[in-house]
Amino acid sequence: MAIDRGYVFTPDRYDEIVVSRVYPERTIREGIVISDFLERHAAEYSELWFSVRIGTPPDLKFEHLNGIKRMAWYALAKRIDILAWQGPRATIVEVKERVVPGVLGQVMTYRQLLLEEMPELEDPPLVVVGRTSDPDTLRVLSTNGITVYLYDAR
Repeated sequence: MAIDRGYVFTPDRYDEIVVSRVYPERTIREGIVISDFLERHAAEYSELWFSVRIGTPPDLKFEHLNGIKRMAWYALAKRIDILAWQGPRATIVEVKERVVPGVLGQVMTYRQLLLEEMPELEDPPLVVVGRTSDPDTLRVLSTNGITVYLYDAR
């Protein structure tokens, strides 16, 4: 197992990243959704990690340069969009334009892998942020303890 902290931001940079609406490895449209979330919730967190890679690195069956191995891991690893920290407690935040049922398996997988990598953590809350969804998906996510925030398009 491995974890890569990704891009780390602290509160002194929150205003800057919210205004810019540009986030590492995210599309412009996803960036707007992230900004909507952070405008309302960034102050709750002591640190934000973007694009956190987690999981088992690919098993390359042949020799590669270390740089190529790392690039393969970056391309193939699972990626938590945002790991938002409240002191020692992490919250997993997944960003989607349209929140669909598949996000349930995605965030549950991320939770499991994070707890395997960092067993000292409390069970992390799961948050999904998006623009749209449907009542069935929202009900199932809520029943599974996942908080969903939907923000209208600007």
